[in-house]
Amino acid sequence: MARGKDICNKSWWLTVLKTNLLVLLTLTGAIIGFALGIGLRSHDLSQDAVIWIGIPGEMYMRSLKMMILPLIICSVIAGTASLDPKSNGKISIVALVYILATNCLPCLVGMAMALIIRPGEGVDVSNGQRVVDQPVMETSDIFADLFRNVFPDNIVAASFQQSQTKYEIQEEFIRLNVSGNVVNNTVIEKLKKIGVAYSTNVLGIVVCCLLFGIATTSVGELGRPFFLFFHSASEIILKILRWMVWATPVGVASLIAVALIKSGGLVDTFKSMGMFTLTIASAIAVYQLLIVPLYYFIIMRTNPYKFLISMSRPWMVSFATASSAVAIPETLNCLEQDNHVDKRISRFVVPLASTINRDGSALYITAACIFVAQLTGVDLDGGKIVLIWVLTTVISLAVPSVPSAGVMAVLINLTALGIPGDNIGLLFAMEWLLDRIRTGSNMLSHACCAMVVFKLCKSSLPPLDEEMEIMIRPDNVEKPELCHLNNLEVNENSEKTVL
Repeated sequence: MARGKDICNKSWWLTVLKTNLLVLLTLTGAIIGFALGIGLRSHDLSQDAVIWIGIPGEMYMRSLKMMILPLIICSVIAGTASLDPKSNGKISIVALVYILATNCLPCLVGMAMALIIRPGEGVDVSNGQRVVDQPVMETSDIFADLFRNVFPDNIVAASFQQSQTKYEIQEEFIRLNVSGNVVNNTVIEKLKKIGVAYSTNVLGIVVCCLLFGIATTSVGELGRPFFLFFHSASEIILKILRWMVWATPVGVASLIAVALIKSGGLVDTFKSMGMFTLTIASAIAVYQLLIVPLYYFIIMRTNPYKFLISMSRPWMVSFATASSAVAIPETLNCLEQDNHVDKRISRFVVPLASTINRDGSALYITAACIFVAQLTGVDLDGGKIVLIWVLTTVISLAVPSVPSAGVMAVLINLTALGIPGDNIGLLFAMEWLLDRIRTGSNMLSHACCAMVVFKLCKSSLPPLDEEMEIMIRPDNVEKPELCHLNNLEVNENSEKTVL
């Protein structure tokens, strides 16, 4: 009865509105973005007009990207430095096992939905074609690049580039004397060389920061100033990002509007690619709303949907920006503030998972492979389906960081299976939407990974001394007065000054 009175109370509604204000504003921004994009498509806008519509979203993206790398560096070092090597090892193993399992499971869902719906039947392959101009990377080269990037030779260069195998086609003319006749012959050879791709080597940076954090712990008291610096820096960066996040509604509206304005032939594209879009959206919905909650409940023994709702803000950021990395600050905030995950775990696991955990992408790659095979009339037997599953699970860990990397991974799989990739350009037609859908799924998986690791590893976390407990405790991030009271309590019980 008392609960009913609370709901009717005006102050209760004001509290709920204040608590969820950013979510509501972001949702409103997304609706405005869709309305603007669809409404302005019928007008012949100039390039300058489209640019200025997209300027707020571009500024929003640039400001967030500016802070992501410093946040990852400071968070990983501070998080691992507050653990002992034994705890670091257990957390890393649990996180990697989760990532491997959740890269494998959605592949089955994607293949099952593609085989049931059969989106490749009756599709007009004349629409949406686009030439894939990048050379197809070999699987062995992808993993060679992965190992190179795990151990970067220059930590500064890793901030803006990563190793990637480049191919160069060399033609050589040879004259052969065959039975007294001179025959001109052309030999084409593909040469490999180690080049660079201008994209942040997040995996290498995470590994380097992990080593710095472990070393900080191993040197004992001597490493405390180093830890305090990076912990302080991470909190300062998060504070700046909390200011920036209030620009999310405007940024979301701008990004979605420009994406819709630039997409050509929207009606024709939906006609030709509607079934494939439905397949991906349905598969991700089944995986994210049924399978993930099931294993989350089995492990956590709590309501999974309450957790998914709590991650709505970072999901919206991921959907609008098509980047789970951009959503890392908001993901950390929701995990630590709303779900009370220990910072020592969240600030190591989330950057690692955002690098190699790709649930939505793995699901998309398997479904797209079957879709293209259906377009070309290739019958897939059990052996080929299992091969698609295995290849996608492995390649999803090491897919190169290039534009439309998911489509490139599809082409790599098709080449390995001997399936013609002539119609793969059709996948680009709805890439602007499907990329956002699978990115949102990736982000939710990163958050689930942190929750599962926290559940399974919190008993082995080393106890904190009083000073570090005050800094690490998630409840104190937004409550400076609580931190102040804790400092006073410590000072009353001992003569130690708390920094």
